[in-house]
Amino acid sequence: CRVYNYEPLTQLKNVRANCYGKYIALRGTVVRVSNIKPLCTNLAFVCAACGDVQRVPLPDGKYTLPTKCLVPECRGRSFTPDRSSPLTTTVDWQSVKVQELMSDDQREAGRIPRTIECELVQDLVDSCVPGDMVTITGIVKVSSTEEGEGHSFF
Repeated sequence: CRVYNYEPLTQLKNVRANCYGKYIALRGTVVRVSNIKPLCTNLAFVCAACGDVQRVPLPDGKYTLPTKCLVPECRGRSFTPDRSSPLTTTVDWQSVKVQELMSDDQREAGRIPRTIECELVQDLVDSCVPGDMVTITGIVKVSSTEEGEGHSFF
């Protein structure tokens, strides 16, 4: 489902740790879009001992190994990922950077505008280009980056 006209709009300066896990809306200008990439949502694993296949959900695309084989007689603990299995599923994924809208009085302070990374999936991928003014609604999450910790939406 899609939520339209969600209020109140949250200003980028107010997106802090207390927003983590909460559904919010904000407005801004798209300043960067990444290439479209596949995001693995489920991955099939083959048990090395008995050959049984199990599907493991990958929340946020985080690679997770099964803990044990689901066959009661086996209970093997060694697995090989099977990317070509019909149980393995992927969706389109794209990252966009959104910059806060600044009023004239803020601009004169000489401050660099705040930005936030947002993740787009499925049909939202390729829906905006740099320069577009957008309203983003989503759940705030924290993701590790090479520069440190940052906020993102999903």
